Amino acid sequence: MTADETTHDDDLTPDSGPLPSTGSGEFSAAEASFISEMGSLMERWGLPQATGRLFGYLLLRNKPVDLDTMTRELGQAKSGLSVAARQLEAWTLVRRTTRPGSRRIDYEAVGDLQHLLLVNNAHMRKFTETLTSGVPVARGEARDRLASLAELFNGYVEQTEALVADWEARRTAAS
Repeated sequence: MTADETTHDDDLTPDSGPLPSTGSGEFSAAEASFISEMGSLMERWGLPQATGRLFGYLLLRNKPVDLDTMTRELGQAKSGLSVAARQLEAWTLVRRTTRPGSRRIDYEAVGDLQHLLLVNNAHMRKFTETLTSGVPVARGEARDRLASLAELFNGYVEQTEALVADWEARRTAAS
C-alpha cells in the first residue's frame, strides 16, 4: 500500500478539531500541520476553513482523489467536502476529472498556479478599467484617489504578467 492509499478513519467535524497526527494509516504531524495551516490561511481569505484544509490535503496528494476517499481520509462530511471542492474549483485551485466508464468525479490540486495568477489578473484588469472609468466623473480628492488606485492596480497586473512570463521562460529553459 502506498502513502496515497492509506486510510484515515478518525471522526472530525468539518471546521474544528485537529486532523489525525501520527500512527499507522494516519497523517504525519507535519502533514496535519500543513493541512491545518492551509485551512487557517484560506479562512483569512474569506473561505471556510474546511475548504482550505481540503486544498492542503489535495496539494499533498500525488494523484486525483474522489469524494468517498476524501471523506474517509479527512473524516469530514461528504456534503461539506463537495461544497469545498466546488469552491476550490471556482478559484481554479483544483480541477475535476472523471474516470473512463465511470460517473465518479476525482479532484486534484492544480499544479500550474500561474494560471490562477492570470485568471486573477483578468479580474484585476476589469477592476482597473472600472476604477479608470470613475476618474472623469469624480471630483477633488475622490478623483485623485480613483486615479491613484487605477494606476496601482494597472501596475500590479503588468508586474504579475511579467513575473509569470519570466517564471515560465526560466522553467522552459531548465527543461
